[in-house]
Formats: sequence, structure tokens, C-alpha cells
Amino acid sequence: MATTNSSFNNQFAISQFNEYYLPSINRNTFEKVDSKTAFKNKYKQDIFQEDTLHIILGIDSGLLVNYILDTPVSEGSKYIFIELPAVLSLLNVDIPEDKQDYIKVLDFEGFNDHIETAKDDLFLMKDQLKVTLSLSASTGVIEEYSELYNRVSHLLTSYIESLKANLQQKLFFTEQMYNVVENRQPASLLKDTFCGKTCMVIGGGPSLDENIEWIKCNYNELFIITVSRFASKLSQLGIPAHIIVSIDPQEHSFEVNRDMMSLAKESLLINSHHICHRILAQWQGQSLFLGEQLPWCDTDNIPTIGPTVTNSAVRIAIKMGFNQILLSGVDFCHSSTGMTHAKGSLESKAGSNNSRIYQWVETYAGKLAETPIQLLHAAQTLEEEVALFPHVNVINLSKNAAKLKGITHSTTNELILNPANCSPQQLLDMLPNSTKNHKKFLISLKHNLTKASSAFLNIKKLCDEALYLNSASEKLNINTHRYQSKINKIEKIEAEINRKYPIFSKLIKIYGYFEFSQFLTTKKSGGWSLQQMRTMTAKYYTAYYFIAENLYDLIETSLEITASRLEEIKATPSIPMLTSQWKKHLQPGRSRLWLSNQSSEFISSLTENENTALGNLNKEYQQQLTGFSHPYFSMKEDYENLDNTLAKIIDLKQRKNIPGLALLADKIQPLMKDDSYAVKLFHLTNHYIHLINEDYESALKSVQHIAPADRTEVEMKQILMISLKLHQLDLAEKTLRELAQYSDEYLPQHAHILSLQGNNQQALDMYLNFLDKYPTDENTLIKLGVFLAGLGEINSAKSTFEQILSFNPDNLTASNYLAQLT
Repeated sequence: MATTNSSFNNQFAISQFNEYYLPSINRNTFEKVDSKTAFKNKYKQDIFQEDTLHIILGIDSGLLVNYILDTPVSEGSKYIFIELPAVLSLLNVDIPEDKQDYIKVLDFEGFNDHIETAKDDLFLMKDQLKVTLSLSASTGVIEEYSELYNRVSHLLTSYIESLKANLQQKLFFTEQMYNVVENRQPASLLKDTFCGKTCMVIGGGPSLDENIEWIKCNYNELFIITVSRFASKLSQLGIPAHIIVSIDPQEHSFEVNRDMMSLAKESLLINSHHICHRILAQWQGQSLFLGEQLPWCDTDNIPTIGPTVTNSAVRIAIKMGFNQILLSGVDFCHSSTGMTHAKGSLESKAGSNNSRIYQWVETYAGKLAETPIQLLHAAQTLEEEVALFPHVNVINLSKNAAKLKGITHSTTNELILNPANCSPQQLLDMLPNSTKNHKKFLISLKHNLTKASSAFLNIKKLCDEALYLNSASEKLNINTHRYQSKINKIEKIEAEINRKYPIFSKLIKIYGYFEFSQFLTTKKSGGWSLQQMRTMTAKYYTAYYFIAENLYDLIETSLEITASRLEEIKATPSIPMLTSQWKKHLQPGRSRLWLSNQSSEFISSLTENENTALGNLNKEYQQQLTGFSHPYFSMKEDYENLDNTLAKIIDLKQRKNIPGLALLADKIQPLMKDDSYAVKLFHLTNHYIHLINEDYESALKSVQHIAPADRTEVEMKQILMISLKLHQLDLAEKTLRELAQYSDEYLPQHAHILSLQGNNQQALDMYLNFLDKYPTDENTLIKLGVFLAGLGEINSAKSTFEQILSFNPDNLTASNYLAQLT
């Protein structure tokens, strides 16, 4: 990390509770209460949350580390403390050997290196991460902690996104294997069907609300492709989409998009082959898929383009032949009021995260707007996408969207439309009947899956044999025929796998990229020892076996689901078999789909038990559609949390980002009614806005709006700074008296103000009291020398400068002053 702006005094203090701490870091925090009580009051049990990677900024003079060390281990958790290098240089933090995997203390560079080791990737992949500010970092007094928070936040966001992009191959594959029975018709059926026409792609960004009335008025002239989460909103406004696009494989994607499930008879669903299977299996309308139907079979289909569903929607529009694509709600940034999504969404109600530090981008209006790094990457991908198709004119209708290369901005008044003249129903009628050859499709699919299952089973057996041979070779002399025979057999096994199962071998290595990377080494092969070669061989075939087993299990699940779908189309299916399968795979909504295809005579013939089982599934599906227990629905509470908002305020202040501060103040204001801390943050934010604008009178008024009882060292430092700028010495002196309760470092400044007021004796006493505690503080000794010289106490002043030179002969300031007095 860059060198800090603050100079931390290395003077330790011992509290009345016999605890050593650095006053320059923790001020007088541990004089009021002992450290354990202070930590308990601040963190409650949150800091001991199990199965969590706790990243804590600052170590509170080492006392916070001791607090964690002295508490029983939090099961499944780890702790990483990140401290400023200048502070670490003053402390000796000793972690017991048996706790060194559990607790680490690092500076930012060390943390960066540690993250790259991938040892904590599982926590990050599962979002089991909690970032906490130490007491010293949370006060805002030491602004370097805010910079540290900013850097850690950006590093984690970037690393986690990269990690998930690299390792989500497993999730994509898993969902694809669940979906093979539903992915029957490719989206390529629609290629070049609307050449030269106008299409509108609707995203979920806040600018959608700007154009909604125009879209309603011109609906008959538009062909609408919308992202799935806003399809229901459009339908309710009388704007049924022609195509709904959904791509996310994440489990919570159903909760995000569930409102669209009622639109199955109204719109066509185009989904990625790896969409969350709970959406696709329970969709009761027509659908087309993007990408490959089976992961080992290439198809000439429209690909899924990430990272967001909007990227895929634009590619679909291009491949359908549209050469004018209008964008609405495709912002790639937050609105000027901090909204992340259009009205009506859960995200809109939650607002923007009060504590998250985002990136900033320029809009078409020439203003700055916040954006998460994920949307920044999506915007960059879209720029690359439109560059590939220069004949397509892509127009964003919102001036408040992020300004992208290759995409122009136009108002609706400037548009010339070339209508597709196709209603959503006409589009649905264009598609082939997917039920016509359903049984034939399922039988063919079953054959392909069985073939793959057999291949993975045989690969497992061959890997098992290779592992046995490698283990057996360890007991043999390398110069014997028996040893060489076993090595040759291992080589033949590798050749057999590559010869008989090339496609599946390649798939194993793609799916198991992470596992296979574990046996790679940076050493050149010529430098490998025999033991290293054996170890690498063991790791290689263990990874091969493990991944082949994973894929075999997934294929078996696909076969199980295929058997269930074959059972669904029988004249007299096994209801217990169907209901158990639908329940097992979290697809209770298939009961509705299946019942809708049955005759009234068949339904009336169902037994009481069968009706009960189907009724229970219907209730489960209704719960999926209406329940709010999923963590996704607690977003508003998480976003309104103000724990780390002070760090965001200081970050914005340091960057002189007035729009960002004004936006944050607007978001905090509604919380003021029930939260006194929100009141303080609101006025502090406005204070910084005035300060950046050099309106010092208004800046002082803003910070003085904070009730005296709620002011901390941060606010009082601001009052001091402004009072000095406005030459209000009485206010400055009063504020310094109050600041002295936090730290002795204010005493020299207080002494200087007293001297300016003519209170020379008080000033002298204060200088001397400070130097009794910190006798080698050179800056204060120089101030004392200048003060004494000003009073005409030349000998005392000379003595002071000589004292400095006695322990630091290189202090040029002291030498110069001494020369002037001699």
C-alpha cells in the first residue's frame, strides 16, 4: 500500500485496565472501558459468525487480534486482519503456530498475495464473506483506513467476479444437464427472420421509467425483447414482450424472475442452455435455447453472450436480423438519484448500497454515475459486441445511461422506425410444434446420455487403475523391469483415454479446470524429482477420477429426469414416480404443466392419494411463487445498513466527488427519522460538499447541526479546521479543549492557539506537559523553541534546539534556528 499520510507516534500507553495500546491509533478508547467490553459492545456476536471468512481492517493496537485469539474458535471460519504498514511497523503481533491457518495479520500487499493463493476461494465462491472495520478504522479519524477499505473492497469485488467467471463452469454444466430434456428447439430457428427491421431491447435499468409512456404509445410499431425480471412489469402496463430472455444459472434466479412465470402463453422464452432449471422446467409456454443442447455436441446455434442477460438479448436481436436496435433501461450504471433498477423491482425499493464503494462512469448527459464493476465489464463487452456488427445501428434512448463506444444516444423524437409488423402471438405461431416429435427426442436423448454415462464410468475405472499402478511403483526400484512395466501401463492408460474418449476427456478437463490446475507446477520438467513426478501423477489421476465421477453422477441425474419426462407422456403414468421426481428436483410446478395436458376423464380417475400428492406439489409451487424467505428478499435491509458508510463518505471526500456525496446524502436522508447516526452522517456529508466548494461558512453550519453529544473526533477536527480558516480563534480553542480528551496529539496545537490569544503561560504549561510524556517529539520541540524565542527567552530557545540535535544531529530545521539565535 502507498505510504500513509499520517505519522503514527510510537509511544505506547497502559490503560487503567493494564492493557497496552497506541494512543495515536486508538486515542483514549481503551481508557473508558477495557478492550473486551469495547469489542463486545461494538460487534456483538457478528464477529464470531461461523462458516465465514472474516476480513477485518485494523487490529486496534493488536487488542482485537487478542480478542479473537482468546475466544473459542468460530467453527468453519477464518480471520484475516489487514493493517496499515506504518502501524504494523510499530507492533509485534505473534500468532500461535496452531492458529496461523485460522488467523492472519497482513498489510494490503500481503493480503493481495494471500488472495491469489486461492486458499479461501470457497468462502468467496459461496459469498461467505464479512468485511468488518476495527474500532480505529470505523471512527474515520485516520483517513488512511478509508483508503484501505476502498482498496480492499475493489480487490475483493474484482477477484470474486474473476473467480466466479473461471469456476462457474461447473454451475453452467450442472444446470445444462438438468435442462437437456427441456432444451429441445434452438434459438437459431429465428435467425434472419426480421432483416432490416427495428427492435427494442428492454433492460431493467432505471431509465426504463423515462421511456415507458413512449413505448406504450408506439407499441404496435415495436418488436420487444426484454430481460426476464421486467417482463411482468411490461405486461401489467399493457406492453407484452415478444421475447423474454433469461440466462442466469444461479439458484436464486427463480426468485428474481418468478413474476414472469404467469406470462407463458403471452411471450416466447429464449433461455441459455444453463438457465436455472427451476425456471425452465416449470415454464408452461414455448421456449428456444441458446448455446449447445449437450455439452459434448456442437450446434450451429445463437450463443449465450455474457456477462449480463442484456448482452445476450442484444446478440439475439442482431442474429434475428434487426439492423436498428433501440435500448431502454440498458444503463450499465445507477441513476442520478442512486436507483439501480426501474420502479417496481426489489432492487429499486432497496436503493443503492450505502456502504459499497463503486466505480464511476460518464453518461450521455456528460454527468458521472455510480456503477458496480460487474456492469462496467458488461458495458465493455457490449462495446466489443457492437464493433463486430458495424451494419447494426444501436441507439440508447436514455441520456442518463453510461456512454459507450459504438452506441449513439437519440431522443424518441428523432427516431425513424421500420416496424417488424409482428405481434407476440404471431411470433409464437411461427414456431414449429415442439410436442410433435417429443417422444422421439427423449429416446434419442436417453441414448446419448447412456453413451456418455458409460464413457465416464470407463474413464473412472482407467483412472483407478492408473492410481493403483502409480502407488505400486513407489515400492519398486526404478531400474527394474517391473517398475518400467507399470510406468508403461500408466502411459497406455492415458493414450487409451485420449483415443477412445477424446470428447469426454476434453470435457473433464474443462469442467475440472480448477482441480487440474492444482497439480501444475512452475518448475521445468527437467528439475522434477522422482517423488515429485509420482505425486503429480497421483494428483492428476485423482483429479481425473473425481471429475469423471462428478460428471457421471450428473449424467445419471439427467437420465433420471429423462425417464420422468418419458413417464409424463405415457397414457397411464405412475403418479407416485412423477410426483417424487418433481419434488426431488424442486420442480413442483411441472404438476400444473402436466395436468394441463391431461383429459378431464383422466383427471377424474385419479385416486385420493394421487390428488393429495399433486395438491401438495401445487402448494409448494405457489410457495416458490409467493414466499419471501429467500435471502434475496432482505436486500433493502442490507443496503440501508450504515456500518461502513462513513468510509464511503470519506472516500468520496478524498476524491472531491461532489455528485457522489450529494447522492449519498439523499439516500441517507430518509433514514434520519429513526436513526441518530444517519442524522450525523447526513450533516457530515453536506459539510464535505460545502468544504470542497470552499464555502466555509456553510461547511461550519452543516457540521454544527450535529448534536454536540453525537460529535466524535472526526466532526470536531472538521470544526477546528474550519474555525482556523475563518480565523475564529475562540471556537478553535474551545474545540481543541474537547479534542484533547481523544488524544494528546492536539496539545501542541492547543498551546499554539493559546499563544495567539496571548495566554502565554497556559501555552508554555501545555507544551511542557506534552513533552513530559513525549520528550523526543521533534516537531513539538521546534514549536516550543520558536515560541520561547518569540517571548525573548533566547537561552531557553537555544537549549530546546540543542536538545533536538542531541538525539537527531541531522535535523536541519533545529540547526537553522539555532544558527539564527547564536
